[in-house]
Amino acid sequence: MDTKWKNRTLFALCAFMLVIGLSGPLVFFDQGSRYLHRDYYRTADFTRQLKQFAFFLNLYELNPISKQQAKSSITITEDEIMSYRGQQAPLADQLNALRSEYEPLIQNAIESKNDKVAGYYKDKLELEQQNLMKLYEDDEYVTALIRKDKEQQVDSYYEYEENSRSEFNYLRDQFDYYFRNVSTGEAHTSLSAQNEYTAVNQLNGDGYSYATEYRTDANHYIYSWIQGFEEADASNVPHRGWIAVPKTSALQESADKYRREQILLFAYCLLSATLLVLCFLRMRKWLVVRTERERLTTNYLRIPVDMRMLLLAASSVLTIALIAQLADRFISFIDAPMVYGGTLLSIIAFATIGMMLTIVQGQLFTNPLSNWRAVREEWTRSLLMRGVIRTKAIFTIALNQVKDSFIYRNTGIRLLVFAFIMIGLGFIEGFSASVVQYGDPSIFLFTPILVIAIIAALLLFNKQIAYLNRVAQAADELVAGRTPSELPLTGNGVVAALASNINALRRGFRTLQNEQAKSERLKTELITNVSHDLRTPLTSIITYVGLLKSEDATAEERTAYVNIIDQKSKRLKTMIDDLFEVSTMASGNAKLTQAKTDLVQLMQQSLAEYKEAMDSSDVQFRISLPEQPIYVLADGQKLWRAFDNLIGNMVKYSLSHTRAYITMQVIEPRRVTITFKNVSKYEIVDHADELFERFKRGDASRHTEGSGLGLAIAKSIVDLHEGQLILETDGDLFKASIILSLQEEAAIA
Repeated sequence: MDTKWKNRTLFALCAFMLVIGLSGPLVFFDQGSRYLHRDYYRTADFTRQLKQFAFFLNLYELNPISKQQAKSSITITEDEIMSYRGQQAPLADQLNALRSEYEPLIQNAIESKNDKVAGYYKDKLELEQQNLMKLYEDDEYVTALIRKDKEQQVDSYYEYEENSRSEFNYLRDQFDYYFRNVSTGEAHTSLSAQNEYTAVNQLNGDGYSYATEYRTDANHYIYSWIQGFEEADASNVPHRGWIAVPKTSALQESADKYRREQILLFAYCLLSATLLVLCFLRMRKWLVVRTERERLTTNYLRIPVDMRMLLLAASSVLTIALIAQLADRFISFIDAPMVYGGTLLSIIAFATIGMMLTIVQGQLFTNPLSNWRAVREEWTRSLLMRGVIRTKAIFTIALNQVKDSFIYRNTGIRLLVFAFIMIGLGFIEGFSASVVQYGDPSIFLFTPILVIAIIAALLLFNKQIAYLNRVAQAADELVAGRTPSELPLTGNGVVAALASNINALRRGFRTLQNEQAKSERLKTELITNVSHDLRTPLTSIITYVGLLKSEDATAEERTAYVNIIDQKSKRLKTMIDDLFEVSTMASGNAKLTQAKTDLVQLMQQSLAEYKEAMDSSDVQFRISLPEQPIYVLADGQKLWRAFDNLIGNMVKYSLSHTRAYITMQVIEPRRVTITFKNVSKYEIVDHADELFERFKRGDASRHTEGSGLGLAIAKSIVDLHEGQLILETDGDLFKASIILSLQEEAAIA
């Protein structure tokens, strides 16, 4: 605890010494030049008083001039007359000015039938014109004017002389003098001795603290006061003599005070220099402040660096200002220590505290900034840098908003036009206000125009806002899941484009609703169909298993039951496998083993599987395949499965005694189409695309064999090959087309 307070005391002592040490040079530079003289009688203050006394002495006693003498000495030269005339405006301009002044007055008096007033103004105009002509023609008239002006200057001078006599009387009490007229030898003195030798010895004796020889000027001050005044005549002569300061004079007190202040000032400057040197020698040791250093540093470094700079600058400026106040009040303290002592101690105390704050802040500010990298890091966290970044961001946002307003050029142009209209209305309003101020009746013309323009602008703005509100309301209804009414399209601006997009969204929303309803219906049908198709073989299996358990069944019946159970089980397995396969393909998890595949050969293999069924069928199959190979990059096994499903559907669902067609041809240089076309034995009541749905059959009664997944599997396989499977129906005519891309190097004849 003792060490902590010792460090704090040393730190405060160092700050105090710095304040005193820095105030010394300021005191010297501020007051030192005044106290560098040997004594008070060499200072500028005393010299000024001495010259002032000699000036007044010459004015009032040595060379006095009466007011009448001064006026009688006035002379006017030809040059002064020419100069006076040159200072006037041209004669023609002055005559025109007189006419402009008096002729309206004369005319008004005549119109009022006041002949007396009109005559008065006419006489006055004539007199002014005559005097003006004299100014340029009569030298005696001009001489009289100049003399009158100089006499006024003489009166002004002697008024000044009378006011200055009290100051002369004061100075006369502070000095003793002896002067002798150089020409006549006449003596002027404040002493009793009339002899020059005796007077000079007295003035240089022990009763006087200062004496100096002095010579007065022959010219009187009035000659410099009045321009063009005649120089001094023979009666104005120089005087030579002595001026001295008695020890009983108030000036001796000023000299003693000067000497006392001089000694104290130089002693204080010497003390401050000593303290300053000592402080700098011991500063490194005294300024190590460890008390609460870590916590203080942590809290201080949370302040942004620019704020730390401002705080450091503020404490530095405050401390320097207080030290300057200390230097400025030092002499006042010497003169009146009881009056200024408390103020001086307060200044020293606050300056010491300010110095302590400045030193601590200086240490904490400079320590983290050990290198340029640290400086850059601190600066990036400064308030100024944050402000610059934020200002830049705001400017960028504003610039982007301006750019965005011109995404639709019509909108940007309308915005500019509206801005110019409002600015124009503002100018009109300002002009109208100025017109009202000067009482111009044309305001009654501008006011209706201004009102009509404002109403038109408001109506136009209201129209756009109303249209925008309708568009916003339609958007709200779409968000709420309701179908809004069709929006009218007016104009070609951004709001109209937005309304067009809302209408498109409305149509898309209705389509989506229809698709959703369709999806729900198909989902219900899928569940129903899956339940039916899976339950039918499962019911048969359960039934025949029950029959097998019966003891009444014969061996042949049991064999028949087992065959039926086997058949139904295989059908159930096929349906489950197909469902698993189509789900795998739809999820995108199916993998293809692609290779160069001949579609013609693959189709022939698929047809071979059904040759017996096709030959025994009463449907006539027409097969048209190219003679040359057609190569594609495909998974042959999966593509064969797609062909197999489509051919199987033709065999199962073709109407008896009709023809079925299978063709393959190149439709473009890089594409091939395989077409399956037949007449269905069942009525096709659904949309063609719905036949791709799982468990969808052409036999709505679902009495035929099959899983209802054939077309769904075929489409999934074709999609995996980046091809197309297109279904078309026309009544009972059914057509399926597979379109695949040829391999690049395939050569088709």
